[in-house]
Order: sequence, then C-alpha cells, then structure tokens
Amino acid sequence: MYESIPAPAHVAAFRFAGKLTGDDYDRCIAEVETRLAAFRRIGMFCDLTAMTGLSAEALGKDLRYALGKLGEYDRFARAALISERGWLDRVSGFAGRLLPDTEVRTFAAGEQAEAIAWAGAFASLDANAGGTAPAA
Repeated sequence: MYESIPAPAHVAAFRFAGKLTGDDYDRCIAEVETRLAAFRRIGMFCDLTAMTGLSAEALGKDLRYALGKLGEYDRFARAALISERGWLDRVSGFAGRLLPDTEVRTFAAGEQAEAIAWAGAFASLDANAGGTAPAA
C-alpha cells in the first residue's frame, strides 16, 4: 500500500507500507507524472520503514518505467529515502553513482520533515536555471 503525503508541489512524497502492488505502483507513478508535467525537475520522498516488499507485477512495472525514462533521469533532482535498513544506505550510494544528475540520501525514521525539505531544496539552486519552471 502507498499513501501520498503533503509536500511542496515540486516534490512527490509517499509512504509505503506492506507489499506494494501493481495497482499501488500505477497510482504512485500517475502522481509522479503529474509533477513531471508541471515541473522540469522534481524531488522525490519515500518513507520505506513499513514496506515489506513489492509484488512481481509492481517490480515489472518499475523496470519498464525506469527503462522508459532513460534520457530523462536528470528531471529527478533529489530522492530522499527514509529507512531503518542499513543496506539501503549502501544501495542509495550506488544508485547515486548510476544516476549522476540525481542526489540520493537516506534519512532515519523521525526525520520526515527534514527529508522532504531536503528533497525540495534543489528548487532554490535551480531557480535561476529554470529547474522548477513549468515543463515545456
């Protein structure tokens, strides 16, 4: 299951719990795409502390979505992840090297406000470059 949580308009913010299904994934990506239609670059926030996994359908959709976004990864400025899993710190560091235009950082449980603020803070850095300007 996923829940959309309040955040600035240029930040897609979600809390995941239990096992993510294909339907959950579709609704989540619809929200991401709405933000990408409105802004040239967006931030992401994901609270993964209660997530136990994802279905095969959701995993397949995620892989197709990722492949479909090749060449557009620079539109994802920052990704803030909340997790109590130490391995996720290492994975996010590796992902940061694979996605050089996307900053990835993990936060501890209880740091939601800080993480959302960090995910959206790129906007002030991009403001002069049109980073959060409406998408063309």
